[in-house]
Amino acid sequence: MKTLQLPGTDLTVSQLCFGCWGITSDFHWGERDENLAIATIEAAIDAGVQFFDTAAAYGDGASETLLGKLFAGRRDKVVLASKVRADRMRPEQVIENCEESLRRLQTDYLDLYQTHWTSPDTPLEESWGALLRLQEQGKIRHAGCCNLGIHDIQSVASIGKPVTNQLPYNLLWRAIEHEILPACREQGIGVLVYSPLMHGLLADKYRSASEVPDGRARSRHFTTQRPLARHGEPGCESETFAAIDAIREICSQLHRTMADVALAWVAGQPGVDCAIVGASSPEQLTQNLETLANPLEQEVVERLNQVTQSLSETLGANPDMWDGGQKARFR
Repeated sequence: MKTLQLPGTDLTVSQLCFGCWGITSDFHWGERDENLAIATIEAAIDAGVQFFDTAAAYGDGASETLLGKLFAGRRDKVVLASKVRADRMRPEQVIENCEESLRRLQTDYLDLYQTHWTSPDTPLEESWGALLRLQEQGKIRHAGCCNLGIHDIQSVASIGKPVTNQLPYNLLWRAIEHEILPACREQGIGVLVYSPLMHGLLADKYRSASEVPDGRARSRHFTTQRPLARHGEPGCESETFAAIDAIREICSQLHRTMADVALAWVAGQPGVDCAIVGASSPEQLTQNLETLANPLEQEVVERLNQVTQSLSETLGANPDMWDGGQKARFR
């Protein structure tokens, strides 16, 4: 497993960060087998993956609780990242939320603690100041952010630069290329990318929009008529599945799976430090690790960029997957 040092830190992390949103049951992922999740995480550790990303909101704390049980007695062997809840962003709530996460994770510190989303009710600078106080207290080693746009990056950097910005990025969701990814590169902010397989769309699980479960059809790719969608936009289902069809054809020519190619594309993008990838079984984890050892040729990258460019232009520069227009949370 390739490792790297996050910019401006002493944190050495595995290139693949294990995403822990889907290790417990919730409305997005559905029912999960806890024993299989445990086996998958154990397989990840055995393979050299030591970077794990979770959040207080994942399974309403269940993800953190499971990790706390698994890592008890070997906390020093892993790098743990978590996030404060978006509805608890007042400074005193940030402190309380962190302490609750520490209890669930059975640890007295987090390697990386991040804001999850901005709050319309609390200035981000106030929330960020609370993270820096937690760092001074030794409860977190480093402070990072998720889902920050250009304005918010500047706001927090005036107080103390975040070490990382966690962002959505994949072949079907390239909005951060417009401004945010270049800004992070320029300012030396590490980039952790989530949803590299776009909730299974790039794992070739679905051939049409109608096959996608409502919990995974909330993004701006889908019509706003889907029951759990809230973005208020028409969506772009035909463009999305046309892009998937084109990607599938390229994968067939390469004799590689779509998930393999999609993950390799993300991992090879300039400015991306780590790809946050979930896995539902040890076998799937093994496939993901093999992908990282098998990068794409530049000519293939350019073809993939070309066949997804039209969809990228349709979705535009708003990096918020779930909220459109004035409701977008990136600023």
